[in-house]
Order: sequence, then structure tokens, then C-alpha cells
Amino acid sequence: MEQLDTLDRQIMAALVRNGRAPWRLIAEVLGQQERTVARRGNKLLESGAVRINAFINPAAVSSRAAFLLRVTAAPRELRQVCSWLADQDESSWVSALSGSNEGVAEMFLAPDELAELLYHRLAKVEGVQSFAMMPLFEYFRTPSGWTPDVLDRKQYAALHPDEDGHLPGTATGHTPLDDTSLLLARLMHRNGRATVDELASDLAVSKATVSRRFDTMTSSGALFIRAVVDLASLGFPIESLITITGEGASTRTLGEYVAGLPVTRWAAASGERLMAQVAVAGLEDLRLLLADLQKWEGVASVSSSIYAEVFKRSTVRYHDGIPAIPAAVA
Repeated sequence: MEQLDTLDRQIMAALVRNGRAPWRLIAEVLGQQERTVARRGNKLLESGAVRINAFINPAAVSSRAAFLLRVTAAPRELRQVCSWLADQDESSWVSALSGSNEGVAEMFLAPDELAELLYHRLAKVEGVQSFAMMPLFEYFRTPSGWTPDVLDRKQYAALHPDEDGHLPGTATGHTPLDDTSLLLARLMHRNGRATVDELASDLAVSKATVSRRFDTMTSSGALFIRAVVDLASLGFPIESLITITGEGASTRTLGEYVAGLPVTRWAAASGERLMAQVAVAGLEDLRLLLADLQKWEGVASVSSSIYAEVFKRSTVRYHDGIPAIPAAVA
């Protein structure tokens, strides 16, 4: 993917913040003409540099909870193992690490589903040597709240409020979605910028019904709208998983600090261990970030492993670095 110019990157960053933002709003925030923004934005969407999709938050509609799974595999089999993980419905993102022959994935499962996944399915995948699964007790950032250093804080706030009230795992109650809401979510998974008119036509319901259901699902945290972007085109080609282990340090305070950094795309904690996905422009930026984190009082260790390959991002499957187009809804 070719490097984008400044305006393209600004439009992409705006879509990261609010994937359904009207071109008019983005134009106002950027101080550009709506026609120019619409033309550039549609070109970005058509090229695949950015894709808007929606997916259901399992923690909000079922008894499933979030886990981080790390799998060690024989080097020659690691891509096959990561591909298998990415093909599982329980995974929302999957990447292969470069620091070791490991794959890492965010998984949503009920506690009584752990044995079936780990010892009946994963254990049978050729090349798997070992694995470790840890519950993610608290989220501090997801890609919906990422604020890359492309726009300023005021611009991001004008596009959409921060995500903090609707992070995975914060939802209370498990109300299953009915068939209409499930179909709405499937349609928006394929095209997160589909208009209310288009969705109402596909569902054979009124526009008011679509708007009401969409607002209910997004406000409750049951439905996430995500921009799946080409990070290199945006100017941040290096993505790394950082693991921070504390000794008496406040995980919440550190988590909130890390979440507020413009490089942080995702951050979650399991006990005194904090994990974060960061996207940076170069290795020097990563070095400075790690040095900053190591200065925190109570931090016992900070490690980083750059992503070698992405296999799934925000439930969108990747093949050889290219996001797949979701299947049409029957």
C-alpha cells in the first residue's frame, strides 16, 4: 500500500475514531470541503486502506469473557497455527510475534468452554508445542479509542466521545440479541458505513427501527464499530505487543497512562500484568516508549515483541497481509 498524503491520513484517523462519521462532519473537523473529503474517503474505502466493520461484543450478550491466548509452535508450523486460530469464531484478533515462535490471540469464551478449545481442538493442531491462557479482567483501550498522532485531542473529541464507558468486559447483564438485531450486525460487519436506508431495505423494516436498534446496541456496548486500517499507510508500520509486570505498582494507574498514549491501540490487564498493542513510526520510537515505561515505580519488567504478521484484526481475517472481504449476508 502506497504512503498516503496528509489529508488522506487525517481522513483515515477520523474514521478510526468514528467509522460512521458523515463526510460533512469529518470535513468540518479537518477544515476541508465536504466534496474533497468524500472523494478522498471513498477512495480509501475502495482501496482497502481502511475498512469499516461491526461486530458483536460477546461479553455483552452472553456469558463469554475475554482471554489472551499465547501459543508456542514449531517455527515452520507457526503460520498454520495462527491461521487456525484466526479461523475460530472465538478469536477477535490474532498475530504472530517476532520475539519468539509464538502466536497471540484475544479470545472470547465461557469458562466451561476452555477445556474444549484448549485440549480437544487446539491440542490437535499440528505444530503446537505449548500454550498459556489468561483472563483479561480489565480493558483500558481498544482500537475504537486509539488516537494516533495524526489529529489533535480536540479534533478526536469532536468526532466521537472517548470509548471508556463501553470497553469490552464492562457490560453488565447478558441479554441475547434477537434475529433482527443479529442480522443487522451481520450486515454491518460486511459494510459498517451502510446507510440507514440500505439497512432498512435489507432487513425489510422501517428506518426508525434500524436507527433505534443500532443506537441501543452501540450505546449498551453490544455492538462495536471498528475501522480496520493499514497501519503502514497511516504512518505507523511497526506494531508491537508490550507486556508489563508490576511489583506493587497500581495496574489501573499504569493502564490508564498507557491507554492515554497516542501509540496505544489496545491495552488490558490480567492481575498485575498489563498488555498493550502499540503502533509506532520507527524502532527509535519503540525504544523511547519502553525506556519511559521502565521508569515507573513498581514496574518489575517490560518486554516487547514486534508483530511479524497479522492474521486477524477486529474480527476481519487477513491472508498474507491482506484483509479478506466478508461473505455476503444470505
